[in-house]
Amino acid sequence: MKQMIHTAFETPVNFPQISQIVYLGDKVAIVPDSFVVRRPNLLADFVSEIIADRLSPTDITILLPEQELKQYEKNIRQAIPHKYHHDIVFAEHNSANPAHLAMLAVAKDDSPIKFNRTLVDADVVIPLERYEAVPGMGYFGMQGVLYPRFTDIETQKRFLFADAQKNRKKLLADLEQVIQEAVCALGVLMTVQIVVDFQDQISKIIIGDTNEIKKQLKNLFVENL
Repeated sequence: MKQMIHTAFETPVNFPQISQIVYLGDKVAIVPDSFVVRRPNLLADFVSEIIADRLSPTDITILLPEQELKQYEKNIRQAIPHKYHHDIVFAEHNSANPAHLAMLAVAKDDSPIKFNRTLVDADVVIPLERYEAVPGMGYFGMQGVLYPRFTDIETQKRFLFADAQKNRKKLLADLEQVIQEAVCALGVLMTVQIVVDFQDQISKIIIGDTNEIKKQLKNLFVENL
């Protein structure tokens, strides 16, 4: 797995290597989805690879929802190499707590775009998420790990309501535009996509430009149908 992650970081898709966009002293927010959080060794390997790109562990923050932080922080710290596992910062997200949120912009529909303050204050945000070719419940497409996962409770309710509707395909397409607008306002252009097989085993990791990776993965799964 470490070699797969290293290769992905060394060969990003239509995007500079992390070492070319992150400098010593930059604040880096690592944003894993629940698939990654439930695999502490996987998340630890990502952290180690990012630190290997000349970053200080004290400049890295792992952002987790409140319940996941309580449940997994200890296991994640134990999985991170001992020499710096105490230096990594963990931040909490509570979508109902205004102190955790920052108003970033106003969407085209006049709704507020809010994100966890850790994301707004970071110099670089690195999203880590599992790719779903056929979206299941709770999956809203690429960059859903950022929005609505780390936004306010009103926005999350809007997405959850849409998730329960019958015409989910059209709603997902609409929500994808909402996510793109919000993430663009945040200034995040890259993604880390984790592709799994039918046994839920990781088969591919891709890092780079979100739009280009979206095209590549769509074509990949269409070819394999």
